[in-house]
Amino acid sequence: MRRHALSVVGAALLLTGCSAVGSLTGAVVGAASGAASASPAVGVAVGIGVQAAMDASIATALRYWSHQEQQQIASLVGTMAVGQQKAWAIRHSIPYGNEQGNVTVVRAFETPLASCKEAVFSVDGSGAKKSAPPPNFTTTICKGKTEWQWAAAEPAVGRWGALQ
Repeated sequence: MRRHALSVVGAALLLTGCSAVGSLTGAVVGAASGAASASPAVGVAVGIGVQAAMDASIATALRYWSHQEQQQIASLVGTMAVGQQKAWAIRHSIPYGNEQGNVTVVRAFETPLASCKEAVFSVDGSGAKKSAPPPNFTTTICKGKTEWQWAAAEPAVGRWGALQ
């Protein structure tokens, strides 16, 4: 029974993607807990707890990946001159959410606090139509004490989904 349930959960996770993982896992574990304890209240409580834990874990992983992608672009922009264009790519330890594109530095400026650069970057892939050009985004990158860092609070475009 347990092996069958795990197979069903695994197949469902592959089909639904990250957005439904917490709900689906919580429902399966809650139903199993309720059945094992013969108490629907225990099943509901366990299911809600598991769903919250899974959702928090996924959000943490996606924020970490977002930071890696932003840091990859920021490090590259720090080495570039105005008008220069380079390719960027990120490969995660789990082959999900790997992205690539191009980045161009459009302006460099100094503030009383830091040296900064504005950049336009594209993101290829992630379900984009192959015949359509990749979407472009702008950001500001500033030099911190030791490295160039993403200075924009967050991209304000729905396409970034988990990167927000």
